[in-house]
Amino acid sequence: MNTYLDTIISLVLIFTIFSVVTYVIQEIIAINLKYRGKMLWKSLAQLIDGYVLPGRSSLNKPLPVQRATPQTDALFDHPEIKSLKKDLKALPSYIPAANFALAIMDIIASKAPSISNNLFNDFRSALTKFVSSGGDFYVVLKNLADTSTGVAELQSKIENWFNSYMDRVTGWYQAHTVVSVRLISLGVTLFFNLNIIKLTTEIANNSQLRKNLVGVAEQITAHPETMNEFYTKNFEQKSKEIDDNYKKSLDSAKSESEKLAIQKKVDEEKNIAAKDYTEKRIAAMDSVTRQLTAAHLPIGWKNSFWKDDFQGGTTGKTIINIFFVLAGWLIAAGCLSMGAPFWFNLLIKLVNVRRAGIKPSADDTKRQ
Repeated sequence: MNTYLDTIISLVLIFTIFSVVTYVIQEIIAINLKYRGKMLWKSLAQLIDGYVLPGRSSLNKPLPVQRATPQTDALFDHPEIKSLKKDLKALPSYIPAANFALAIMDIIASKAPSISNNLFNDFRSALTKFVSSGGDFYVVLKNLADTSTGVAELQSKIENWFNSYMDRVTGWYQAHTVVSVRLISLGVTLFFNLNIIKLTTEIANNSQLRKNLVGVAEQITAHPETMNEFYTKNFEQKSKEIDDNYKKSLDSAKSESEKLAIQKKVDEEKNIAAKDYTEKRIAAMDSVTRQLTAAHLPIGWKNSFWKDDFQGGTTGKTIINIFFVLAGWLIAAGCLSMGAPFWFNLLIKLVNVRRAGIKPSADDTKRQ
């Protein structure tokens, strides 16, 4: 029984560590290729201008040069949002709710038939012109305005609504990254030569290897906060913290030049944070994979791979061996794409079962 349980724990440990590697690579790519900024723009364009949100495979494609999204363009060109951009061509990957609310209120109020000194009244009177933009945002804003008694309450309600909408956008972003996660999983599998069929056989037949891997699993599960940090904290959280730290300074800035100077500091901190994040993630990724190599797990590529794995040594069953190698890779890649949280939670449960052991039955007690 222990042999089977230890083998399963060892395999789940492998899936946990390399699914973490997959997640880290995905995050690093997302930061450098600005996936989140593109997704944010597309989700707001869909809401405001009726822009059709592309399918999953289109997330990484560049935004169209000519696009019928006048209201979205006006939003991203507004000083409240423009100040968040690193440069004019860049898209912010995160927009604070307060910036969004102030920008959208100002844009709509500016369309009022007759401008007064009352932002709330101007906003309400201009809503009828905003309806022609093509999106569904008019209905949302009208409901919020009709249930508000003043500009402060309206701003608060727009901020709360925007935060809820961004939660949904996060889910859309995750759905759009499914394809890239699967490709990265396959790349990680091939890079480390994770033939799960071969690994299962070797682990099951090698008691010392099982002992080493179970030891690593017990060390990792004893400190779950270390592993949880890999997939519960990301760069966007750090970026938001930087924005929050400078929010009061930006709000109290007396001139546009002062606001731009503060925003330059924000961009510099974010650039440093992005570089630091990437370096630390790569180092952590190297650290967790070294735990498996230190346990003498037979992964990686060897000069004898073609002869031993594909040709099967002296057996001569090349076609059968190629099938099992390909199947082993595909199974491993599929498992890695299931995500680190799933495998790590399962690993904790299995290690706890092993620690508890098998209690003797009543018959066994009587025999003693």
